[in-house]
Amino acid sequence: MDETTRRRPRPASSVAGRSDSASAAGADTGTRSGFRADVHAIRALAVVLVVAYHLHLGLPTGGFVGVDAFFVVSGFLITGHLVRELRRDGRVDLPAFWARRARRLVPSALVVIVAAGAVGLAVIPREDWPRLGAELAASVAYVENWFLAGASVDYLAAGASATPFQHFWSLGVEEQFYLVWPLLLLLAWRVLARRPGRSSRRERAARSETDGPAAAAADAAVAASPSISTPVAGRLLDRLRRRDPLLIATLLVALVTAASLAASLVLTATNPEPAYFWPHTRAWEFGAGALLALTGARLPRRLAVPGALLGWAALLATGLLLPASIPYPGIAAALPVAATVLVIAARSESGVVGRVIRLAPVRALGTLSYTLYLWHWPIGVLLPKMIELPVWAEATLVAALSLGLAALTHLLVEKPGLSPRMRRLRPRVVLGATAGAMVLVLAAPGAGWAAIANQRADDARLATQLADGHADCFGAAAIADSAGCDLNGDPALAFTPSTTTAEYDISSTWDECQARDDAPVSCVIGQRGGTRVALIGDSHAHHWESALSRLAEQRGWELHLFVKGGCEFSAIEWSDVDEPTQARCERWNQRVDAALADQDPYELVFTSSRADLRGQPTGLTEGADAGAARAGDAGADPDSSPDEADADSASNSDATPDPATEAGRAAIAAAGYRAAWQPLIDRGTTVLGIRDTPAVGTGNRACLDANPDDVGTCEISADRAFASTDRLAATAASTAGARELDLTSSLCRDDSCPAVIGNVLVFRDSQHLTATYSRTLAPALGRAVDAALATPGS
Repeated sequence: MDETTRRRPRPASSVAGRSDSASAAGADTGTRSGFRADVHAIRALAVVLVVAYHLHLGLPTGGFVGVDAFFVVSGFLITGHLVRELRRDGRVDLPAFWARRARRLVPSALVVIVAAGAVGLAVIPREDWPRLGAELAASVAYVENWFLAGASVDYLAAGASATPFQHFWSLGVEEQFYLVWPLLLLLAWRVLARRPGRSSRRERAARSETDGPAAAAADAAVAASPSISTPVAGRLLDRLRRRDPLLIATLLVALVTAASLAASLVLTATNPEPAYFWPHTRAWEFGAGALLALTGARLPRRLAVPGALLGWAALLATGLLLPASIPYPGIAAALPVAATVLVIAARSESGVVGRVIRLAPVRALGTLSYTLYLWHWPIGVLLPKMIELPVWAEATLVAALSLGLAALTHLLVEKPGLSPRMRRLRPRVVLGATAGAMVLVLAAPGAGWAAIANQRADDARLATQLADGHADCFGAAAIADSAGCDLNGDPALAFTPSTTTAEYDISSTWDECQARDDAPVSCVIGQRGGTRVALIGDSHAHHWESALSRLAEQRGWELHLFVKGGCEFSAIEWSDVDEPTQARCERWNQRVDAALADQDPYELVFTSSRADLRGQPTGLTEGADAGAARAGDAGADPDSSPDEADADSASNSDATPDPATEAGRAAIAAAGYRAAWQPLIDRGTTVLGIRDTPAVGTGNRACLDANPDDVGTCEISADRAFASTDRLAATAASTAGARELDLTSSLCRDDSCPAVIGNVLVFRDSQHLTATYSRTLAPALGRAVDAALATPGS
């Protein structure tokens, strides 16, 4: 998936911080009207940072921090509104509260979703339609953040292009806050706290019976006037003893905020991709603003102006200079959060600060912040697919179109929704109409999913028909030299799966057996009690499972899977793997090692790894057994290449290999793989390293859509497909107790790698085999295993 990790541009940040005021300023009581120019200006700066960041001009590098500013503002304004209602009425009218949110936010969002979806269907390749529909539905339901969190840990989503809806992740976080926050305050106010009046009178009556009239009178005097002579700490203790609602609410919010901050610190360090989208790693930012509203904290008057200037400068500097590669949110998010809190607490709207924040452009951007945010991302995603322009020209056009459509949407959709007539509508009418409109928009992806389900059924029927009636030329059988088949299959028949359903052509083990965290998930396939065989590695190992499952059924194997997307089976540190991912994969490898050591030895262990992903080896992970790595060195095989011979020599010496040289990199890789494999080999296991499949890149299925009657044109040269060095295969070929399995001849022929072989689509995306084609590779894989095991070890 594009735009979800630090290796790719950061996803769009939310500016969904619209609040209660018709002026979009919120519900703060800093002035009699409730409008606060400083809060309005925070919105303006935040949206500028976000939009400028997504124009991809190089600056600002940290514009994504705009989301944090908006989360703080939302927490501050919404909490202030809810507390005023609780103080006034002792309750919150939940339907009315949610109806105000729906009336303000949903109409504009649905307009943008429908428009972006319609344009997306016209300019986005058919292969990406399923994801387009899924994200459209997730955005309508305000769960796009959960969708992207799941996709960010789904290695199959790697390489997917950005959709025009990814910016709705932060709107989802906002809506989830609006759903939960009033319930949290009600819990504090109505359940945990003691309502003033009845309960306190009961308590005083009870004390009067036990302690006497004098004690009861003294307590009553303290309750009536707790601030006359009691020190601050005493007053707080007395309020706590009386379970004062405001104090209980403040303590509960502080507890939630602290817990969320702790979760953010831990999860950003250990699982950064989904942590960016999860609401529980962002709740503390809302909590920071909420605590401001609950405590009424503000800077002393003499510090207001310098405090405001410092806050504005810190927020601007963070947005301009914070590197996009930094793990986020985590501790780094404390910078924009603290800056925003400082600006709000300063409440400075005079002097140079006041003149700037009241400038007409600043006020206009604050007013348009929500609709500008809604439009800028889909325009930035879709416009380059429609017209190719120089970077600066594209950025200018995206900004201009976004501003224009934002103004129109504000005038024609957002502003009418705030009219007195709309405000008079009953909450149930607003909520019902909102739900109806959302269901209506969801009908489009619903129809798309029904069509995909029908197409998948057609794919399955076609695969059965081809396997039964054209078995000798079905899938990988068609590429064998002696088959005499048309390489691409029968031209009178379609290929399976189709381009629109290819991404669903996976084994059920992708969901059931993929490790989602550091703990390995062991799945068993095949004949229980049969020959013990294992498949270990990343998704490029896992896509061989469909072929191995067929072999397991045929040969009586008990096949165990240990697979985790993005994590190969090795002890290598790589140049292009970020530290959190490297750490996660290292922990997973350690746990896999421990699990393997606790089990009976395997007869065979298959492994493979994506060759073009990780860059260059730079060293071994901490704790890697270099001695074991050297013990697995088979020496310089007379048939090995000069580079392999150099690598063998380097890895067998005591000198530290130099990662700046190819021989040194090869030696590091060999040592890293052997460190993982050698404990298995020492127990009698044969390790079979499968050479990686071709890297066909993006556009493979788009080519097929454009050339449905000439699929032979959609092939890629073998030189390009195998441009990266496969260090795992090279190590397997030169390690005692290991063998290399090379299935390239079942994927490529005559220096080219076809997109369709024997009426079967080979790749489900830019790199992973379809399960249908993988199953047809079982015979070729079986022959390769037999040949490798028949060859004497080095």
